[in-house]
Amino acid sequence: MHAMKMKRAIALALCAGAFLLDAVLPAAAQEVVRNGPLGISVYGQAFIAIEKGYFRAEGIEVKLEQFAGGAQAMAPLSAGQLEVMPSSGVASSLFNAFARGWPVRIVGTNSVDIYGVDVLLARSDLKPQIRRIADLKGRKVATNTAGSPLLYMLGKMLESDGLSMKDVEIVYLQFPDMGTAFQNKAIDAATQVEPFSTLFQDRGIAFRLAGSDEALRNPPFQVAVVLYNTVWADKHPAAAQGFMNAYIRGSRDYVEASRGPGKTRDEVIDVLIKHTRLKDKALYERMRWNYPDPNGVIVKESLRDQQEWHAKEGSVPKKVDIDAIVDEQYVRRAVQKLGVHK
Repeated sequence: MHAMKMKRAIALALCAGAFLLDAVLPAAAQEVVRNGPLGISVYGQAFIAIEKGYFRAEGIEVKLEQFAGGAQAMAPLSAGQLEVMPSSGVASSLFNAFARGWPVRIVGTNSVDIYGVDVLLARSDLKPQIRRIADLKGRKVATNTAGSPLLYMLGKMLESDGLSMKDVEIVYLQFPDMGTAFQNKAIDAATQVEPFSTLFQDRGIAFRLAGSDEALRNPPFQVAVVLYNTVWADKHPAAAQGFMNAYIRGSRDYVEASRGPGKTRDEVIDVLIKHTRLKDKALYERMRWNYPDPNGVIVKESLRDQQEWHAKEGSVPKKVDIDAIVDEQYVRRAVQKLGVHK
């Protein structure tokens, strides 16, 4: 009996000692990875991975550095003040940066528009006159910025119906300002993204003339990609791989949520409401969701086509080797670890 009491006392003492040791010792070090997100839903995969602990499980602490736009993050990413850009639009400026020897690589996919999320809207009162894309000849068409993915989309749409960029008058406006321009009849059509395309249609000021999925089917439209600073990635291979593992897990949750009602959808919408500027829960149910490939596939043929189009338009004076600027090793190993998502 005495021996049993002694064993219990020793066991309790060991437990207490272990508890005190845990309290004194620091937690396992987490490697800080600085990201340049914008408060929009295409960054959802990273926000999901943060909230669900996927980065933490890989030994990574994500530090969010806010920027007004993707272009403002390019210099810090090049200088090593950012390690990762979770979403960068495939613009002419991206190809030009690579042509200048940018120490960055495309390592994963952020958004491939297979659902027609990016659209061409036309003014509602012009519906009788604008029945097809060819009817835009001679009209004012707004897009967000020169060299953007949506400018490429517009160009391909025009070409699909026998027109060129010279057949329309391009007006550059920010996405929210296009609604005012529609109301004031200052523009006839505009390239748009969610949630504005849904909001403008809800308000009755514009209608959907075409979606990117109609003009850009083969190859599908690679809208945005994930970028790594290569100096960081080479020096910190475990963190670079861990980031991609967690990011793809977040992408898979996003894709599952986009398919319809359920627990995952509710969780993801809550994450997006917390981290993005879009706070209207009901709007998530009406708008189209972008598609982050759950296996991280980068559509290189789309990158090639976009570079060729921008080069033809004169905004990419020196073309780069697409295979040289894309590094698929992190995606490949992440899928090997996580399994292929079907």
